[in-house]
Amino acid sequence: MSRILFATAVAAALAVGGLVAIGDAQAEAAWLKSGTGNAGAKALQLAAPGSFSVTPAKCNGSNKSVNISWAAVTGALSYEIYATNSAGGNGQVLTTTTATGLTSYDLPYKPALITVRGLNNKWRGQATTAATGCP
Repeated sequence: MSRILFATAVAAALAVGGLVAIGDAQAEAAWLKSGTGNAGAKALQLAAPGSFSVTPAKCNGSNKSVNISWAAVTGALSYEIYATNSAGGNGQVLTTTTATGLTSYDLPYKPALITVRGLNNKWRGQATTAATGCP
């Protein structure tokens, strides 16, 4: 029984040693690469969407529907449309879309202050200046 334990221990030591040696060789090879290298990451800069407009589609009585449009932002994969009430409270994300506009979109408030910003995965861009929907 002791011979089996000894043989198992030797095999395990060689296996671990071999893995460490392979890992060391790969790490050493990485350090030997030439170049200045750069360990820093640069934050993605997304500008605020241009040509932003909010126009009434149907804002009479209890209706509060608007058309929202904006220009595409370089680097943005989608857009987040955000609204608050006229006092700037009760803010909420209305929707996220890959389009550069929404047609006959029903607002949660009347009037509503609306902004749009570009998104790229977890990066959030600058928001537009708020525009009033259904004044």
